[in-house]
Amino acid sequence: MSLGIFLAVLLAAALHAGWNVLVKGAGDKALASAGVCAGCGAIGLVCLPFVPVPDPASWPWGIASGLSHVAYFTMVGRIYRTADLSVAYPITRGSAPLLTTGVAAAFIGELPTPLALLGILGLCLGILALAADGIRRGGFDRASLVAALTTAVIICFYTIVDGLGGRASGGHPFSYSVYIQIAAAAFYLPVFCYLRGRGAGAALMRAAPRGLAGGASSFSAYSIAIYAMTIAPIGLVAALRETSVLFAAAFGALVLGERFGPARYLAAGLVACGLMAMKAG
Repeated sequence: MSLGIFLAVLLAAALHAGWNVLVKGAGDKALASAGVCAGCGAIGLVCLPFVPVPDPASWPWGIASGLSHVAYFTMVGRIYRTADLSVAYPITRGSAPLLTTGVAAAFIGELPTPLALLGILGLCLGILALAADGIRRGGFDRASLVAALTTAVIICFYTIVDGLGGRASGGHPFSYSVYIQIAAAAFYLPVFCYLRGRGAGAALMRAAPRGLAGGASSFSAYSIAIYAMTIAPIGLVAALRETSVLFAAAFGALVLGERFGPARYLAAGLVACGLMAMKAG
């Protein structure tokens, strides 16, 4: 992985943590999550006239991605109702790259180098150590744990799908990203409105400023990731993206007032060592 792609994916990680902070900091987590999805779709619609249509070979992947994001945004709204950002986020994002690396190796034949694999393991151990410290301090129940692990499986699924979809887009990964963001909003928002009942549309309009800010962050983060997965191993990009937990932990402490003690600094050190091994590998 080149230094440019390495740094771009780190930027995507920071952006991803940013929109999760917006959702966690909102009074209505489900509405905030739906607002981010709507913001992504709105940005996609603005970009739509200016991008080429991705190759038809990528369309089935895009449909699968859009449908999987219905489950993803639903689970994000569910998790943050009861769990601290600095606990739920590491469990969700830390479990996913191990799953993704394994699936990519088994079904796509993308085997990381031994040093890169060591880095991925170090990264995931550091991330899960952050989560373990958060669980020890409280703020996480069994239902939240099940929801977080379920979300990790969903993340693994759409990461693989979108990595392959971006590669099948005929050299237009940004176009593919635009279309899947629109598809995700088109699939998810009717579900949200149905479950929410009367007043859902008005509530989304009130949440529009936060939704657009989070949507811009999410849209940019995932567009970068899809592009990176077209030229670098999917599992490696997926693991590197999850450095977002460091940003989320810092944002949780600085913005949301969550605690960040010595154990979390040690976990952050493990993540940093994993990063260095991944870059060297």
